[in-house]
Amino acid sequence: MSFPLSFSDSPSSATSSSLALPDITVTLNAAGDSIFDQAYRHFNQQDTPATPHAPVTEPQEVPDPAPSPYSAPYDQPLERLAQHSQSQNPTAETGSDWAQNLNLDHVDVGLLVSEPSLALAIAVLIEMLIPLPRKIKLGGLSSIFAGLARKVNRPSFSAEQRAFAGILLPTLIVAVLLFLVLTLDLIAGFDLIVALVVLVLVLDLRFAQERSVQVERALREGFKDKAKGLLAPMVLRETSMLSELGIAKACAESVILRIFSGWFAVMVWFFIAGLEGAVVMQTITILTREYNYKLRGNAQFGKYLFRIQQIMLALPALALSVCLFFSKNPLRALACGKEGFNQYPAPISGFVLGAVGGALNLSLGGPRYYQGTMVRLPKIGGNNNPIRESILYAMRKIRMCGLIMLVLAILIDLNF
Repeated sequence: MSFPLSFSDSPSSATSSSLALPDITVTLNAAGDSIFDQAYRHFNQQDTPATPHAPVTEPQEVPDPAPSPYSAPYDQPLERLAQHSQSQNPTAETGSDWAQNLNLDHVDVGLLVSEPSLALAIAVLIEMLIPLPRKIKLGGLSSIFAGLARKVNRPSFSAEQRAFAGILLPTLIVAVLLFLVLTLDLIAGFDLIVALVVLVLVLDLRFAQERSVQVERALREGFKDKAKGLLAPMVLRETSMLSELGIAKACAESVILRIFSGWFAVMVWFFIAGLEGAVVMQTITILTREYNYKLRGNAQFGKYLFRIQQIMLALPALALSVCLFFSKNPLRALACGKEGFNQYPAPISGFVLGAVGGALNLSLGGPRYYQGTMVRLPKIGGNNNPIRESILYAMRKIRMCGLIMLVLAILIDLNF
């Protein structure tokens, strides 16, 4: 076995000295490779012959990329583990994708109030399920509105002065409430959370819903006088002379009109004109009830406000007719609604009573007493006289129409 070693001062003139041993010859070369490099080259030549005259290049080390200033130190082991997992399982998600899926910045925590219809749906559920005090709602301002009316609608004023006051006072009230709502919107940046809170205070469904149940229960238990007392705050007419049939009819009519004007129409105007439209619709409904032209002394003061309310209820009545297509007898409901529109003194109210009465086949309208005076109104709706169960049927029908409209609005918002 021989290991050549040579010693040389320069590459051009290489002198060598050899040392001979028995069985081993060592040659020293100062300018040559070491014995380990020669052995490594000899081993490579046996496997893959080197290309002649090919320059030998040393592999260059690639420096590790500098860590990003936006990545936390604990993200680097996670990324290396994800890369190793990706090499073992090509179908697995990479570490960056996994981290992106868990990134809280991409989670929309306000999804439930991301659309106006969803915010309204939450407000409707709160109104139906949570018994909020009436004093904190918009209807709690009724006593203030009535007190303002007594100051500008005095018996000593002329009919022209009362009519002018009946236009000016509601306009000022609506303007003040609109200013408050707009100011709140500007401060909060038109946030739907604010709209949710205001809608809870504006919508008025629970009172008519609960009062109709109480009147029906009183009639079922045989407490007729109690039913009359419960009905009196809902209607603006005398209830002392009503029979059980008259109580059922008056309560059915009242619950239909109250839920339609104070809940259904408010939702429609929220879709049309936003929170401001809902506030205006409910305010006019409350003022029309407080300044009703049928009450003594309000003939001139409330007649223009009544006409404005009928105009604003036109679009909600159209939406109601669409929702009634999902009822059992949609054609009869629309036919009876048209009849009520043509015959009733309040055309939009007549359409609503006729349409819901036609859908339930209930006969509504007829004579009634206002402050001791009988007023005969045309009969509208279906053919059957109301019974005590008809009160709940009427309440559920108009409430179901509102829920159908709400579902349709949600579907439209989410898909378009």
